[in-house]
Formats: sequence, C-alpha cells, structure tokens
Amino acid sequence: MNRKAFLLCAALLFASLPAVQAAGPISYREIAMLLRNGEDQQFIIKDTARRKLLQPITAEEEQTLLSLRATPALIATLRDPSTLATPEAAAAYTAHLQQEKQRVLQEQQLAEQAAARARLELQRQQEQQKAQALANPAGPAPAPAGEFAGKPLTLKFTAADGSPVDVTKLRGKVVLIDFWATWCGPCMKEMPNVLAAYAKYHAKGFEIVGISLDKNKDTMLRVTAEKGMTWPQYFDGKGWNNEVSTAFHIQSIPAMWLVNKSGIVATTEAAGNLDAAIATLLAQ
Repeated sequence: MNRKAFLLCAALLFASLPAVQAAGPISYREIAMLLRNGEDQQFIIKDTARRKLLQPITAEEEQTLLSLRATPALIATLRDPSTLATPEAAAAYTAHLQQEKQRVLQEQQLAEQAAARARLELQRQQEQQKAQALANPAGPAPAPAGEFAGKPLTLKFTAADGSPVDVTKLRGKVVLIDFWATWCGPCMKEMPNVLAAYAKYHAKGFEIVGISLDKNKDTMLRVTAEKGMTWPQYFDGKGWNNEVSTAFHIQSIPAMWLVNKSGIVATTEAAGNLDAAIATLLAQ
C-alpha cells in the first residue's frame, strides 16, 4: 500500500464517522436544510408538530425561510406557540447535542491518530527496506507475486479463530486468497464486493481465505465480525512482515488471488474483476 493509499485510508475513516441525527426538538437550521433539499413541506409541518420547535424563529430567520419558498402553512406552524418545545426539553436536547459533538470530535481524533500510525508504519517499512538494500546491495530483487500464477498453491495454517486451514483440501472449489488489512483504505473499499461475491457464489463452491496484515488481533476480529466476514483469517501480528504475504512476495494490498478447482493459482490480480473471474472459474 503506497502513501496515496494510506492518505485515502484516513479519508475513509473520517467518512465513516456517524453523523449526529436529530431525535429531539427541531431547529431552524434543520428546517432550512430540509427546504433547501426540497423536502415535502407537509412532512416538515407534521415533523415540527411532533418534535416541537427548539426555539422561536426570529424575524430574520423567517425571511430566510420565505426566501426558501416556505409555505404560509409552514410559517403559521412555526409561529404557533404550542409548537414550541418546553424550556426543559430544549435544554436537555441542547446538552445532548453538545455531548454528541464532543463524541464525534473524539472519534475524529482517534481516526487522525490511526492514520498517523499507518503513515509511520509505512515510513518504517520503507526505511527498513532501504537499510536491507544497503546491507546487501548485490542481493536479488524480490520476485513478483505474479510468478505464482499457473502453479499449485500450498497454504496450511491455524486461523485466528483456532480452526485448521489447508487450501489443498479445498480442491473442487474456487478459492479466493485475500491479502488485506483493516487499516488499508482500498482494502475496506473493496470489501463490499468481496462480501457480495461470497453471498452469491458460496453455495456454488466458492470459498475465501483471508490473510490479514494487521498488527492488532482484536481490531481485526472486531472488523471481521462487524462486516460479516465469516471466512477464516491468517493472522500473525507482523504487519508487512506477515509470514504468508512475505512468502508469496506481496508488495501491496489489497491483493486477491483466485485458485481454481484443481488447486492452481488462476490469477494474482482478481481485484476489480472479482465477480466475473469467479463465475468463469466455477463454470470450468
């Protein structure tokens, strides 16, 4: 995963933060936003009557709503004293919003810290590679992962959940070997396609074996549980020095290999064309 991919990882973390959803009294700003988005004003009227208005609308705010084509019925609802929330309800909801704002800020800080750790890890790996190159300048360059295409795949390990995995015993099935990590933005962006393929083809003889380049096992297990990634995962906590990915010369992730029914690596570049590639191999 290159520097650009790590920055994308940080962006995806920010994008995944939950938005504060209105559950209490409705505010002028929310009403204005609904009008700008073209929301049905009868809905706004009913929602305001149900939730109550957080605070009275000022004359200036009323003019703004009129400029957004608020109907007389909506303006009348906002002017109605019975629509106004009680001081106690307004105060409680304001306090709730402040708590939510603080929570989101804390999550953003955690996301920034995670992105920073990812960048430091990349820098450390690059420095380590440079040091190794200086220590052995005449040494051969690592072979590309593509050299394994067209060859039988031998892969046997104990998964993170304790279950034994032996790819050679999956002959007769199409197997995806997915090299990934929770901190890898492109990996997580591709995961919905992997999950969709598993749901579509698993009953037809499709299996997945994950090779996680994570260092934190709890994080990896939490993400796989949340995403519904029920297939076995190899984990050794060594990050880029992961023993399986190193043995197979993986230099960037996500990396997706497909093994055909005969146990031969059909492709080491299945990402981006996963569904069609699986269908083709299952039909053979």
